[in-house]
Amino acid sequence: MNDPGKTSDTADKPSKQRLRAIRIGRNGKADKTPGANEKHEERLAKILKRRKSNRDLLIRSKSGKSLDIEKQLDLSRKGDVARRLGLRDRLARRGGWRKHARHGPISNRFVHLHFGYRYPGHYSTPNWCWFPRWNPWTQWCWWDTCAPIFDPRPVICRPLIYPPCPTWTVVDIPVWQPLPITVCGTWVDVPPLVVEQPDLQLLAVRFVDPGHPEQQLGARHRVWFRNNGNQDIDRPFNVLVLVGNDDQLHDDLPQAGVRVPSIEAGQTQSVDIRLSFDSSQQDLDDTADRVAFSYLHIVLDSDHEISEPQEDNNGIVLVRKDILPVDPAAFSTDVSAAKVGSLINIAGEGFGPEPGRVVVFVKGLELDAEIHGWFDLGVRVKLPALPVAYATEAELLVVRGDEATSEALPLTLLPAEDADSVPAPEPVSETPLGPQEL
Repeated sequence: MNDPGKTSDTADKPSKQRLRAIRIGRNGKADKTPGANEKHEERLAKILKRRKSNRDLLIRSKSGKSLDIEKQLDLSRKGDVARRLGLRDRLARRGGWRKHARHGPISNRFVHLHFGYRYPGHYSTPNWCWFPRWNPWTQWCWWDTCAPIFDPRPVICRPLIYPPCPTWTVVDIPVWQPLPITVCGTWVDVPPLVVEQPDLQLLAVRFVDPGHPEQQLGARHRVWFRNNGNQDIDRPFNVLVLVGNDDQLHDDLPQAGVRVPSIEAGQTQSVDIRLSFDSSQQDLDDTADRVAFSYLHIVLDSDHEISEPQEDNNGIVLVRKDILPVDPAAFSTDVSAAKVGSLINIAGEGFGPEPGRVVVFVKGLELDAEIHGWFDLGVRVKLPALPVAYATEAELLVVRGDEATSEALPLTLLPAEDADSVPAPEPVSETPLGPQEL
């Protein structure tokens, strides 16, 4: 690649979550139409059956062996796969993101459909990346909540949706303990610290997406925390993020956070917090250009509403570039069936700052889809023009530039000449939306 120039008031507790097929819209509203959930239970059963039968085929495939998909799938039960496999270090040995060549074919219109902008990610990622123009396909991929028929992420990595917390007035804070295992922490295999009373512990922070300049949206981060106590915490507390250009807290720093209503004894939760767009222009680089903040401060129970035996595990201050990204997860395609050679969209997270691959597995073949759009939360690709004579089942695998993979998504490929007989999906234009259309 060339260099480019909702919340709801309540949420289920993770320990009580089960794999359910309740139909939920993109704004978190359940479909209460009679019989709707029964239909989705049936569809979920089919998806899980197909996923199980195709797992071995993916593992034994050429791409499956080269990407070590079996190992990635096994580790994905707990999450934090890319870090545990050291994929970032492998990419660095091949020259890093700027020199990686393990991407699929890219449309010659790609540059015209994107624009260059600052990317506030990990130090291993480029500082300047291609962003897709805000248009219908980008908007569709921008899921404010993840409520697909099957969420591929482990439960502990599915963020809970809470209301925003009030603005915090900075007070004295302790010297924070380091996070577990790595600089930005982890939630995997962290030994429990059981105490006799409630005790909140910050476990990890990950980068989810950079926001979008055309919508004045700032970056989003995911925060994991645990109640080490053997007692439930039944009163609300804040999870707060502040950003600045040094490691000192000030009242005038941009901040955002959520109000957590409760957490069970021994339970781990995760929440997403999106920063203001101003935070993406808070600092100056060596050329006096505006760049994102340099430090991220995370504080649990900022107003000291929970009585705890220790509070030095309630927060951390991190260099922004030390924060690892979330693992890739593909949530859904915008259609369940599409004709060969057509454009489709894939919504997800953790796809990375620059194009990777979308591999189409069909009848023993492994083909790369042509990339027309790519960003952390979505991909737009053109399916291979295969000469299929009838509806054929296929699997789509999104591969990030560091070779971290998503779960495979099912898709039915339709013959080009028979596609008109199938109800067509609503067309998605590549023309950017104007302000009056948003």
